[in-house]
Amino acid sequence: MIYKRWFFGTILISLFFGLAACSETSSTLGQFHQGRILILNVFEMERSEELRYSTIDTQDVVRKWRIQPSDESQELLLIRLRIENHVAMNTVVVADQQAIVLEGFFQDEFRPISVSETVFLDKRGQGDPTISLHDGECTDHPRVVVNAGASVQWVNAGDTGSSIQFDAGVGTGLGDDVIEIATGGKVSTKFEQPGTFGYTCSGADEPAQILVEDSNSVRGQRENNILFLEGSFNLPKDTSLDGWMIFDIPKGTEIKSLRWRAGDSITIRF
Repeated sequence: MIYKRWFFGTILISLFFGLAACSETSSTLGQFHQGRILILNVFEMERSEELRYSTIDTQDVVRKWRIQPSDESQELLLIRLRIENHVAMNTVVVADQQAIVLEGFFQDEFRPISVSETVFLDKRGQGDPTISLHDGECTDHPRVVVNAGASVQWVNAGDTGSSIQFDAGVGTGLGDDVIEIATGGKVSTKFEQPGTFGYTCSGADEPAQILVEDSNSVRGQRENNILFLEGSFNLPKDTSLDGWMIFDIPKGTEIKSLRWRAGDSITIRF
């Protein structure tokens, strides 16, 4: 899908663990756990109310991103993992929502979120954003957060006609009919009130979304380096992977164990 390329086709340069972030302590952290093929090490566990990071693409365009829990009763749990292969000539590790399961003390289980399907392009404090369309698809990220009062503009930069359509009842100035945008054409609307406004681009497989927050909502400045562990990886013999996976869990949930199931079967008890 075209508009995913802004997320995957960029170099990650920074991420912020929210102001309320705190580290987990366990004698298990930092220890190596041997499976049949892989060795797994849980280096760090952090809890946070918000993640903020930036990327820079091959044209030196910097984009700012944000991930939040699904609601106010939840928090983000970040786990840094190191995976090593010293046995097989090559093995494939698919780090997705089926790769790992966290278990709480009340038989509750949690799987990692998909960063690419959760993250918002953060346009707060950056004026009126423009979303490009190309051959029927929105070529920018499908989820964008802006301040109330911002005008969002869609521009057809492709060679064929494109269209957008807002969900029924979302209450934008564009209504909920299909809006055709000719080649080189553009359409815009101003979002006066906070809320969530879903829409679709004519050639897209997944819905898009404009998240409008209060006009005085600002992005924090502190950001730190991180790499996400998400996707499919070839892991030749005597090589390793190191990255973070993100979980959306109820606040204060204590984690009893971690079960790894990608390319091997390893259980870690905390």
